[in-house]
Amino acid sequence: MQLRDVHGPLAASTFAGVFGAGVVDAAVTLARGGASGATLGVVELSLGLYGAAGLALAATVGLLVGGVIEAIPGGAGTLRSDRDRDLPVTTGLLAGALGVVVAAVVNAAGQRLLIGQMQSQKLATIAAAGMMLVAAIPAAIVALAALPALRRLARRVPRPAATGSTGLLLLALGAVGVLGLVFALSRADWRVLDLGPLVAAGAAVVLGAAHGVFWFATATGRRLGARVPTTPLKVVAVLVAVVALVGGSRLPEGAPAFEAARSGSLGLRFGLSIARRLSDDDGDGFSARFGGGDCDDHNATIYPGAEDVPGDGIDQNCEGGDAKAVAAAPEAAAPRPVVRSAGPAFWKGNILIVTIDAFRGDRLGVAGYRRPTGAGGKSLTPTIDALAARGAYFRRVWSQAPNTPRSFPSILTSRPPSGIAWDKPGVNYPNLLPSNQTFFEGLAGAGLEPIGIFSHFYFTADRGISKAFAEWSDDGAGTIAESNKDIASPRIVPRVIARLRTAAARKERFVVWTHLFEPHSSYMPHKEFPTTLTGVQGLEEKYDYEIAFADLWLGKLLAAVKELGLADDTAVVVMADHGEAWGEHKSSYSGERSLFHGTDLYDEQMRVPLVIAVPGQKARVVDDPVALVDVGPTLLDMVGVAPPATMRGRSLLPLIEGKPRDAGPIFSELLPATAWPHHAVMMVAGTHKLIHRVDERRWELYDLAADPGEQHNLADAPGSRTLFEALRGRLVAFEEQPK
Repeated sequence: MQLRDVHGPLAASTFAGVFGAGVVDAAVTLARGGASGATLGVVELSLGLYGAAGLALAATVGLLVGGVIEAIPGGAGTLRSDRDRDLPVTTGLLAGALGVVVAAVVNAAGQRLLIGQMQSQKLATIAAAGMMLVAAIPAAIVALAALPALRRLARRVPRPAATGSTGLLLLALGAVGVLGLVFALSRADWRVLDLGPLVAAGAAVVLGAAHGVFWFATATGRRLGARVPTTPLKVVAVLVAVVALVGGSRLPEGAPAFEAARSGSLGLRFGLSIARRLSDDDGDGFSARFGGGDCDDHNATIYPGAEDVPGDGIDQNCEGGDAKAVAAAPEAAAPRPVVRSAGPAFWKGNILIVTIDAFRGDRLGVAGYRRPTGAGGKSLTPTIDALAARGAYFRRVWSQAPNTPRSFPSILTSRPPSGIAWDKPGVNYPNLLPSNQTFFEGLAGAGLEPIGIFSHFYFTADRGISKAFAEWSDDGAGTIAESNKDIASPRIVPRVIARLRTAAARKERFVVWTHLFEPHSSYMPHKEFPTTLTGVQGLEEKYDYEIAFADLWLGKLLAAVKELGLADDTAVVVMADHGEAWGEHKSSYSGERSLFHGTDLYDEQMRVPLVIAVPGQKARVVDDPVALVDVGPTLLDMVGVAPPATMRGRSLLPLIEGKPRDAGPIFSELLPATAWPHHAVMMVAGTHKLIHRVDERRWELYDLAADPGEQHNLADAPGSRTLFEALRGRLVAFEEQPK
């Protein structure tokens, strides 16, 4: 075989490698526990999607390689034998490599200084394309200026007989590319990466290389190739891929194959996301094929998760019917707390609110947690434990969002994230519009002076969360990256204590809010709590001791409250904005074990601590399910102010007093954003929890009493059908209600 004819075999091996990787992925997916009835669907999806990718890559490789070979005078073989032709090509490759390095440096600078600060994915994409064009100019100038030196360098490149200097340089550049990929992965947090597609790509390379070596480099393969009619084999392979692709595209929504691909595949779930994107006819982000769930792929206003206009006869959100017109949202119809003017629960003192970031509810000592090693069996949270011993400790508390920029606005406005008026709803850190009402406005109206003291990138006054505050400081806050590695409590707590000292001297009536960020990654070491473990266990150990460190500084703050003579006149609220995952579940979107937060609605990311200690009230442990949106109405109820009609939470004051409160459903949301474009909604009703993965068109139902770890999905269990349909109707009603 002449080198001039290599593009055909190379294309064939490319297709064979990718198609073979599809076979491997199908086998792996089914071996990992493909659901009953998933076999045919998994095979169709794997062979179809991998086959289509293989055909596209084979055609591209064939055309590119063939074009390059044809562009070389005398053919690529002359590069090995003719030094005068080999050297210019080597020089050109060196110039191209230098240009790529210069362009990479310019792009990296642009990413750090400009693009990385953008919250809009669309603008960031446009800026990245523009930066590439800008980078091409200095890259070309540097490459041209360096040509004389590169020609001299090209003469020094060894010229093996088998490859020539051009071939050797291509091999070297390929090796550098592989090493660069390995380096990039080593620098990334591999624990949260979905490495399945890389494994599938590696399988494709190995199988493709094996195909090429056997058929075109071994005597046995060449003899078989001469005897076997290869054209019919190629036609059959293409037909199999096409038929499988058509069959996979027509699989109904909810087919077991999609769940099998999500939970057990290598690259199939990634291929599915690409296929849905490419087959989205109306550009609304959802496809009517490959289980994408779009019930009208010719109308961009109709898609899963769209706002369903009640009574217009159109099913905009593809939930199986038009939303019903209601006079008010279901939560708004719940009884409002009674406005108090006297009695033991009427609070005329101060309020101190301390929030702690990324704090799991089960990490409290009062919840029974002790570190398995290194802590001597002691609680991480002696300060909060002591506060719970003299206040109301709520054991079953859910946040309304698994991340800070959605949770805090929800707490302040007592509304679900989808019910908040945002300036840019789809970005990572949207700001609140002035039309939102917060509970601090009501507290200010009751005579308390709202004071906010922070030191973190999120708590800038322009976020919209500082509305109604008399004082707001965020001194010493850094960028996102700086805040994530900051140890801020030793800087914040003394400022809070100083301000409380001033308030005590002036006899001011205040509500102070401060935030301790330490438990948020990246987790920093502290001399007070030395760590010993490594890997994921080491990360979790650091996380635990970050909680202990925050509790230590909370203790200093509460000790100062007592020393200043404010303890009997100050109600203390301690809570978190969301939790943190440590691999309890596989991500429903990447298939990998979930770590950290902001990616799902399982309890490890949603259950948080809440302690409300009101002087004069008896200590209580409350097992009723409550939500963070209840905190604002509770504080307003305490000071005798009726919550505005916009608020959806309900006062916890009856529970603090030991009285019953009607149990209502709790709703939480994962809203799509630039960094994590997924949409899910959750409802807790009694001991059951229902999760609707809107963009994945899937449902999960858990019995939290029997299955607190949420490991057994009952949504498709025949015995749970009646319960599931009843809960589903309530959750869909929440999704469709006017926001």
